[in-house]
Amino acid sequence: MRETKTIVSATVILFFTILLNEPIFSLKVKAVPNEDAQTSVVHFLQAQKNCHVDEMMKYSQYYLPIGNLKEAYSRFCERNPLQKATITSVNLIDQDIAIVSIETIYKHVINIRTAPMFKKDGQWKVVMGIPPSGVKSLNPNRDNTGHKVAKLFEDYSKAMKAHDVTKMKAFIKTVAKTKNDQLEQHLKAFSQAAPEISTYGVQVITDSLAIVQVETKYSNHSYLQNLAVYNDHGQWKLIYGQPLTNSFIPLSQTSIEVQ
Repeated sequence: MRETKTIVSATVILFFTILLNEPIFSLKVKAVPNEDAQTSVVHFLQAQKNCHVDEMMKYSQYYLPIGNLKEAYSRFCERNPLQKATITSVNLIDQDIAIVSIETIYKHVINIRTAPMFKKDGQWKVVMGIPPSGVKSLNPNRDNTGHKVAKLFEDYSKAMKAHDVTKMKAFIKTVAKTKNDQLEQHLKAFSQAAPEISTYGVQVITDSLAIVQVETKYSNHSYLQNLAVYNDHGQWKLIYGQPLTNSFIPLSQTSIEVQ
């Protein structure tokens, strides 16, 4: 029985990996609804490269509200000049929410980031400062919105344990061009494994966007992710297949490029 559960869990992770790596959008293809979001990220990165802090603040919002953000941005740019940046993906969720993936290269490190974006008063902003995966708030304080967001995962978990794929789909939002048959196959495997899902920190960014620390626990392993959720006409939904990432890896002068 333990071996069977392990195989099912491995299958779920495999499906999840395939879903995440499915090419969904290319920056080489013109997509009118995405242009404003993409342009705002470009402006933010150009401002970071030139250390124009006011412009950086215009096109971003920090994950947690901090009083000295301008000084923090300025200090980071001066100590870590941006050498190169690549926007690898922009996925529009609705007219006011998007997910962007960025690779930024500095002198000694490379940062790989997937973050949500939102439009406020006609201006797109990218959410910066999201903690890396694995960070967990032990004493989360939740307001009314935070409780509603947490309930989304409770309802999703109940549907999963009831093996109700149709209801599971009602609690998620997929990015463009996600294949429905692949999605259903993954959800069925996920419901068979039936892991325990727990929520920790819930950071409400706007009335329609929040970031949640979610732990998925199987019988022999667990993982903690930052996931984005958004309010779809009064119903909070998980933005599926787009876990948020903020990771640094070292870069040396002896790096080897393999083509």
